[in-house]
Amino acid sequence: MDALFFLTRTEAALGVASSDDLPSEPVADALHLDDPSPLLGIAHALGVAAKIHPLRDATCRSFPVWQLGREVTRCLAELDDEEIDDAAERWRKHSETSLDADLYQLAGCLADLRNAVRNSDSGERLFVLLEERAW
Repeated sequence: MDALFFLTRTEAALGVASSDDLPSEPVADALHLDDPSPLLGIAHALGVAAKIHPLRDATCRSFPVWQLGREVTRCLAELDDEEIDDAAERWRKHSETSLDADLYQLAGCLADLRNAVRNSDSGERLFVLLEERAW
């Protein structure tokens, strides 16, 4: 499955059924996951309790949407450039069996998430759509 990170208000995120419904462009390149556990790995990499949870489960017409909690987004916003690489390494070690990405991709994803959160409106939250794509 592909993890597509996006910013929006919670009410709008509830209506996202697929990538066609995203209210804006994803804030980072999609990551390929074997299962949702690497999402919890983000919290682990940032050293916070797992505050990442499903906002909405999948239905027969939609893919699941997960919400990254306020503590996770606060920690992302506070990352400096030197901490990005360390966090990416911790994320990879925690999730290496379920995450198909190298350190460069993970560091880039964390930097993109950090920048998006820093530039977001106060009412926006960070979400991730887990979409299965037929190749």
